[in-house]
Amino acid sequence: MATKKKELLQPDYLFEVSWEVCNKVGGIYTVVATKALHLSSQLGRRHIFIGPDVWMHRSDNPDFLEDPMLYR
Repeated sequence: MATKKKELLQPDYLFEVSWEVCNKVGGIYTVVATKALHLSSQLGRRHIFIGPDVWMHRSDNPDFLEDPMLYR
C-alpha cells in the first residue's frame, strides 16, 4: 500500500487587518508583534499588515515608513 506524502502549502501573500497593527495598545498588539517576528522570517515582504492610520493628524508616523513604490 502506497503512502501519500503531505505537501505543505504557503500563501503567496498574507494580509493581516486589525486596529492593533498601528495602535500598539493591549494584548492583541503583543500577539500581532510576536507573530510578525516569526512570519517575517517565513514570508518576508509578502506578510502585509493593514490597519487604521492612527497618526493621520501628525506629520510623521514614528513607527512606519511609507514605501511609495510598494505594489504600484
